[in-house]
Amino acid sequence: MAHEALLHEARRQLNGERSRLAMPAPSDGAFSEAPGEQKAPNIFVLGATPAIAFEPGADPLAKLAKTGGNTGNQIIAHALLGQIAYQDVSWDHSINPHQVAERFDMFVIAAANFLFHAFDFGGMAHYIEEADLPVAIVGLGAQARNYDPDIPLLPGTERFLDVVAERAVSIGVRGPFTQQVLDRRGIRNVTVTGCPSYYMRGAPVTAFAKPDFDTVRSISVNASRDVIGHAFDPIRMGEIVRQIYREAVVWNADFIAQSETAEISLGDQVPGRSVAPALDEICAFLRDVADESDVRSWASNHVRVFFEVSDWIEAVRGYDFVFGNRFHGNMIALQHGVPACVICHDTRTEEMCQFLGLPCANIMDIDAIDVRSLYDKVDTAVLNARYSALYPKYVEFLKTNGLSVRI
Repeated sequence: MAHEALLHEARRQLNGERSRLAMPAPSDGAFSEAPGEQKAPNIFVLGATPAIAFEPGADPLAKLAKTGGNTGNQIIAHALLGQIAYQDVSWDHSINPHQVAERFDMFVIAAANFLFHAFDFGGMAHYIEEADLPVAIVGLGAQARNYDPDIPLLPGTERFLDVVAERAVSIGVRGPFTQQVLDRRGIRNVTVTGCPSYYMRGAPVTAFAKPDFDTVRSISVNASRDVIGHAFDPIRMGEIVRQIYREAVVWNADFIAQSETAEISLGDQVPGRSVAPALDEICAFLRDVADESDVRSWASNHVRVFFEVSDWIEAVRGYDFVFGNRFHGNMIALQHGVPACVICHDTRTEEMCQFLGLPCANIMDIDAIDVRSLYDKVDTAVLNARYSALYPKYVEFLKTNGLSVRI
């Protein structure tokens, strides 16, 4: 997550626009106001933001920058704000932190893979210190190519951890590995929660379902050509990603892009701008695995991108199966009744999948992408049992951290 880009864009673009953006709503009515709860606070959101403002016909890569470089970031914040009650909310980072302290009761950080060797969260640490408000943070994750908890972090990010640890009742992290990373730094007010997106469906009243594979007709895939170097094994990851694309061509499956710039240029075309360079780039990437004419035809008709979570949800409900190495691209499917399987390529995806009991396959354990084999990994009994166990703990975590929960 290119988070400094997110902060820059938020300061530049979102000033005065919050009231015109759609607020996340409880998913399918699963969350509602609970009578007798403490008064909902005024919250200021940091990290991922649930929505971005843009004019019709805006450049898709400019819109991508507003999301922090990954459209999946919006799912995190959209989910979290749909789970908590608030009197007022803002993510307008142009507001002076001292004014934030006067207008708001607390920071809520919709976190992602912040703990990565190249990310610097010193700016956010300073902002929090200047406002000096309590913090609730959910979904903090560590990203690495192996499970050595001694991840080198930039000084600004180390400071961010100290600042948050001082102000949060408990830091919500994605999985046990991230908990170990924090423990090595002496930070122990930590709770493993997974990601807020996992709890989008609300209380576990509707069971996960899985139709027979023979009924599968419409498939969506996701993959990240731009993070191959971060994988457990970059060479193997490159091969697996190419195979995901190849299966998409074979199945005429939709590809939902999240950060891949060529694909996003195809999925959200600007009138008058040539898409030939984007098509050439994708064809070059798939040169050895698929026929070029087939790739051009497929990429011209089956690449999509969503800059509004509600549009993404509506689209994903039309698929029978979703798979790929994008955690949130698969999570949004699972949370809206569509079987999905995550192909794990690094610690950030695998630790969440294992903790949450999600259908997954490690790139080190598969030699080839087989759609039916991935579908067979969807175990609804595990999904239902794990969700029923984790959901009440998550609700308690939010309450413990001073948040008024819609339940």
